[in-house]
Amino acid sequence: MQWPKFTQPSPNKDYNFTYRAGDVRPVRVLIVIGLLFMAAFLWVFFQPENRGYSWLFGLLAVSVLFRILRLLHEWYHYWNVVPPMRPAATRSWTVDILTTYCPGEPHEMVVNTLEAIGRITYPHTTYLCDEANDPYLKQVCADLGVIHVTRTDKTDAKAGNINNALRQATGEICLVIDPDHVPVTDFLDHVLPHFENSEVGFVQCVQGYYNRKESVVAFGAAEQTYSFYGPMMTCMGGYGTAQAIGANCTFRRSALDSIGGHANGLSEDMHTAMKLHAKGWQSVYVPLPLSYGLVPATLSAYYKQQLKWSRGTFELLVTTLPKVFSGLTWRQKIHYTTLPLYYLLGTVQLIDLLIPILSLTTMLLPLQLDLLKFATVYVPLLLTGFLIRQYAQRWLIERHEAGFHLVGGILASGTWWVYVLGLLYTIFRVRVPYIPTPKDDRPRNHFWLILPNLLVVLATLGAISYSIYWYGRFALYNIYFQMMLGFGVLNILILTLNILTGQQQTLAQIADWLTKPSDHSEQIGSLRRVAWIIRYGLYNWLQRRAVALFVGMVVAALGFFIFTYRIRTDVLPTDLRFANTQPFYIGLSDSLPRQLALPSSITPISPYHLTWSMTPNSAISFPLRPKADQLPLLYIELDETIYTTETQIAEFLKSILRGERDAALREWTQKIRKQNRPVLASFMPEFDNPTQQNTLKQATSLDLYRRAWQYIVRFCRQQGDEPDVTWVWCPTQPSTVVSYYPGEHYIDWIGIAVVNDPTLAIDGKDHSFAALFQLPHTAVRMHPAYSIRQKPVLITRLESVTDHTPHRQWTIEALELMQERYPTVRGIVFSNDADLQAVPVTYLTQQQTVQR
Repeated sequence: MQWPKFTQPSPNKDYNFTYRAGDVRPVRVLIVIGLLFMAAFLWVFFQPENRGYSWLFGLLAVSVLFRILRLLHEWYHYWNVVPPMRPAATRSWTVDILTTYCPGEPHEMVVNTLEAIGRITYPHTTYLCDEANDPYLKQVCADLGVIHVTRTDKTDAKAGNINNALRQATGEICLVIDPDHVPVTDFLDHVLPHFENSEVGFVQCVQGYYNRKESVVAFGAAEQTYSFYGPMMTCMGGYGTAQAIGANCTFRRSALDSIGGHANGLSEDMHTAMKLHAKGWQSVYVPLPLSYGLVPATLSAYYKQQLKWSRGTFELLVTTLPKVFSGLTWRQKIHYTTLPLYYLLGTVQLIDLLIPILSLTTMLLPLQLDLLKFATVYVPLLLTGFLIRQYAQRWLIERHEAGFHLVGGILASGTWWVYVLGLLYTIFRVRVPYIPTPKDDRPRNHFWLILPNLLVVLATLGAISYSIYWYGRFALYNIYFQMMLGFGVLNILILTLNILTGQQQTLAQIADWLTKPSDHSEQIGSLRRVAWIIRYGLYNWLQRRAVALFVGMVVAALGFFIFTYRIRTDVLPTDLRFANTQPFYIGLSDSLPRQLALPSSITPISPYHLTWSMTPNSAISFPLRPKADQLPLLYIELDETIYTTETQIAEFLKSILRGERDAALREWTQKIRKQNRPVLASFMPEFDNPTQQNTLKQATSLDLYRRAWQYIVRFCRQQGDEPDVTWVWCPTQPSTVVSYYPGEHYIDWIGIAVVNDPTLAIDGKDHSFAALFQLPHTAVRMHPAYSIRQKPVLITRLESVTDHTPHRQWTIEALELMQERYPTVRGIVFSNDADLQAVPVTYLTQQQTVQR
């Protein structure tokens, strides 16, 4: 690697940070309105009727609250982005500059840093804290006039190494700089004036990177720091919570001595800052890039660094913070309590990965919120967060830092398991050794490091495949499960990008091939320059127009809000056919009792029995106009007042097939169309029920019925403007399901009656819902026609004639079994109101949540 030399003073030509007195006012307005959007979102999200399945909703709530807290933390650090004024220098200081060396680090890198320190114009004394007592570096120090320090007692890692050198150093100011960092020549000129205030214990500056283009990992890892070192750290400086960064922090020597020297630990810089703040020392942040170092360029180096930091900060949270908490200001208490919680991101991301997997395999949803309402409250919050971040990019340090920082976000998402490991190590007190971040790690194709992400990708693919195979159209045509599928696919995409990022040797070979000189190199270079101009032009436009865009977004959000709450909510959905618009349907054989108040999200089914006489030219009876807030279930039944034989029924079915009943069907469809609403319909429900008067038993009759059903459905759908009819096929015998299925395009729902009546049972005994329902359910699930397995199920009759207990235990147990085992059940028609009224409304709410 070519080690750079920064000989120009700071700020350089790439410096981006700008500040004017009125810059914070617009962002504060955006934040205040954003808080209102946030409150509206949380109010809607936590409404009881919007909660889905309890434990899935709990997981989602944890994820949502964590991300809300992160957003609040970010906005808190955008509220007062005011850089410090540099005081006039009235005195000189004696300064010691310390850098370190550990065995295995490149000699050239350390020598380059020592030479750069030598170019700092302010008088100083340089120390090399050499853990290896390296003879070559000893000679280099002698040649450069650097004091070489080593030790035999290797305790406390970097902190111990620095404290050992401090026993010899005598300067009033101590600058600790990492061996990969190259300081600019006027570093101390920008820092030392702030020590004119005798209460300032340390001054921190920006940590820049000179290898950010070395790899995808380096680019993403650098992106993760841009907002932190720009607006957030600047605001921390104003709050008195500026964080010490071990790579390039300048300390007052007396401040370090007051806490016993540089604090130890995996996050020794944060530990040191915490102890200094607790002692009453102030801190200053200078938003200038005064040194440039290395960012991890390989996946292994990045993961090692993140594991060390997560384990170290969690350790400080649970062991050190309680000891010093009382000595901190209220802002510092907030700072040191919330900053380590960043690494809980891994646990929350694991939850985000698990929710689609669990939801798709169980067909349960964490949320039952109406999508239009959800978009009304969520999209404004999402856009507000985006625009606030774009506005804050005026406070990024260098021009190249502008952007959406997607690479950094994707890289962090794939690091979830490292952060989880850091948390587990803290809980179980597993020691992680202090190992400096590798400086010359070579690109490799990693397998073990990408294994956790690979396993989650395979698990998500398995959940998606399982859901589609077992639930088919029930899942694919359900918009809520389409969302879960979308989240699963998004997770797969993000983790796959992390998996590819781990194949760095292959990526390096591809990059070499792409950059190889060719006849088209000039054209490719021109395209890259044009892309760069367009990209950064967009970033600059968004930064300058963020406030105007926000005003437009607020107006649009208000309009959308008004539209959402003014649309008619009493119109039933039009895609009822796939049972994907309502969470659950409840009905009663008779009209629903007035005293029963169903949840608003449950659509009541209202059955109607229509008579169709077998006499020639007879019409299908039709009910009066059903209530607007109910879903009609129209049973087209033969006239039971007239005794008919199976042969007569067969002749009637043949007359349908010959087209002799077309006029009655045409009139019926016209009446349905005039309703201008969806309806459920079934022709000869329970046509094969042996206990029913008009029943079919012979194979020829059953086949005639199947063909007549197909004819009726096809005829109705061919009548010009097709009426919104959802066809419910209602067989009673498993053998009928297997042998006489009309086909995928001729039925929309399957209707199954489940009645516990010992007088009808072969053994004359009571049976549970599971025992009664399992046989037809198995016939459907094991049917050779795959399409029938994806049909939603309507329980057309649910009743136990022997259960007269006040709490209707048989019915409650049946609902619980539907919830746990039979997610394709999408509606129930109770046979009597006693059963329905015995079921708590809260349970119905839970049931419909589960079934969505």
